[in-house]
Amino acid sequence: MMDLVADPGTDLFAPIPHGQGQTILRETLLVADHNAYHLGQFVTVRRLLGAWDGES
Repeated sequence: MMDLVADPGTDLFAPIPHGQGQTILRETLLVADHNAYHLGQFVTVRRLLGAWDGES
């Protein structure tokens, strides 16, 4: 995904040929949002297990 976005030849606003109107930009933001959600889950689990107090 990072290579696709970093490629100067990639039109972030063009519809994906095999999609239903989605763009590379939309899908990139969706991936970033999804990853941020799971990172938050990891933080929550570590706090619940007492493996990290969030203070550094």
